[in-house]
Amino acid sequence: MKSTRQPRKRGADRTAFGERLRAEYYAGSSIRNLADRTGYAYGTVRTLLLDVGTVLRKRGGGRPRPVPEQDQ
Repeated sequence: MKSTRQPRKRGADRTAFGERLRAEYYAGSSIRNLADRTGYAYGTVRTLLLDVGTVLRKRGGGRPRPVPEQDQ
């Protein structure tokens, strides 16, 4: 059975990978999407993002809020 584990990234490779993830995250991808696409665990992707100084969005920030109805 083939392992689905991704190899550990270290040093400059880890930083460069984190920066690529950061660019995609800032372009709108979620941590979950990045994890699914790369094969890394959610926590690993989150740690990589934080290690390169990414400012994370608040939880659930991507869902639109309903527009309140105005009385007329």
